[in-house]
Amino acid sequence: MPKYKIADVVVEMVQDYKETAHWYSDYIYNGDEEAAFAIKAPQTDIDYFVEVGKDITPAVAENMVLCNIFNRRLLRYGGSYLHSSALLYEHKVYLFSAGSGVGKSTHTKKWLDRFPQKASVINDDKPSFRIIDGKCIVYGTPFSGGTNLQINTSAELGAIVFIERAEENSLTKLNASQAINLMLSQAPKIFTEKAGEIQLDLYSQILTSYPVYLLKCNMDDSALDVSMGILTS
Repeated sequence: MPKYKIADVVVEMVQDYKETAHWYSDYIYNGDEEAAFAIKAPQTDIDYFVEVGKDITPAVAENMVLCNIFNRRLLRYGGSYLHSSALLYEHKVYLFSAGSGVGKSTHTKKWLDRFPQKASVINDDKPSFRIIDGKCIVYGTPFSGGTNLQINTSAELGAIVFIERAEENSLTKLNASQAINLMLSQAPKIFTEKAGEIQLDLYSQILTSYPVYLLKCNMDDSALDVSMGILTS
């Protein structure tokens, strides 16, 4: 099996579709470290996502299944993912999270347009994170939906921003009890009680060390000016 290094974990992985394999090319690992685990997407799971999804190709479905399996295994290594667009800005990663269609990618694009030399999106759908030595490190991964907007790099978390559509722009810092439900709503589905406890502990560690915001915004450029408050609050 080919080996890849994703979120600083070496894993053996097989992709049945050439398009999927291309998305993983930047993560190929040729070193001597043994793989922590091996994964393959069951064809039945791929077929399910193609059937129930909208305009989901088999390659995208395979990537979705591999993402789910990888991140369930990543729990053992202090990691998971948050459904979000991961923006790298001045050596910190800011996770802009929202349900599909709300506009997280549209909003991060405003950062890219204004700060083309300072900002980049390292994953536009499911960036992984790990808690290492008390710090939350966010990773670009190949699990980026159908856009393949991702970069194989990592940096410490700066903040998490949940986006909600509104006519007027506002930025509010959330307390832990407000933030945890939003985080879990954009977290991977967990199927065992033990895994759920691990995931909850990881998110709780993040909440004790990093700020979480609610950004109510429209799609005007003025929304960027408001969201930049995460850099100074």
